[in-house]
Amino acid sequence: MATVTISLPDQIAKKIDSEAEREGFATRSEFIRSLVRKYFTAESELKFEEFIPRPLEEVKKEFEKTGKYNKKFINSLVRGLKESSIYEGKTS
Repeated sequence: MATVTISLPDQIAKKIDSEAEREGFATRSEFIRSLVRKYFTAESELKFEEFIPRPLEEVKKEFEKTGKYNKKFINSLVRGLKESSIYEGKTS
């Protein structure tokens, strides 16, 4: 087994220790190894879907329906999308 050494801020190391103990890991290393395994397992299971642009008015209405975002944010998002390569030069 290879050894990898990393440096972390004390605050993060304490959080790792706390979480490792809470999850029942004997050491930090076991906890970190489990995270790395999960990362690579999840990565291999990722499936990408083709992006299909929707009309920006539809996108705007969907964000408004959630009630989570204010108008300023939504308008900024739509302006940004209009400038993106996917929507560039298209209206609505």
